[in-house]
Amino acid sequence: MRSMIRLIFDCLRAPYDLANILQVALATGKCEIHITGNSLRHDHRKVLGKVGSWSKRVREHGLPNLAIQYWPTLEDCVQTLKAQGIRLIGTSPHAKKSFYELDLSTDNYAFVFGTESSGLSREKAELLDEMVNIPMSSDIDFMTLSVVVPIVVYEAIRQKG
Repeated sequence: MRSMIRLIFDCLRAPYDLANILQVALATGKCEIHITGNSLRHDHRKVLGKVGSWSKRVREHGLPNLAIQYWPTLEDCVQTLKAQGIRLIGTSPHAKKSFYELDLSTDNYAFVFGTESSGLSREKAELLDEMVNIPMSSDIDFMTLSVVVPIVVYEAIRQKG
């Protein structure tokens, strides 16, 4: 089995963000996507329209099979993955530990992302094993999913070699 990078998205509602996530998954072929809560589906017409505007193959044939799983709640997803020995890592601009301090050379972790507008709630962050920040200038308060997800995925690919 190919080494996959697990990405968990809670209450993802923006078609453009989900389309960008799918673009990274298609470009790398290395993403296992978990979508929880009241999230938009990957086959929503707005998502497919945006991904199709970037890919002739998707325009003509639809999305290829991607590793996507839907969960009723983030708690259900977290509980199942923790039982499998998966370490759950969230991102927050307020976390003390830098993302670049993580060892991503193994396969025993998943990254968890909250809503586009407010990130992970404190209660949901407490379900996770660890929170990290993506270092950034103090000129901005946060980065969007369409920026953070490629950073996380490509750094994990780099570390896995």
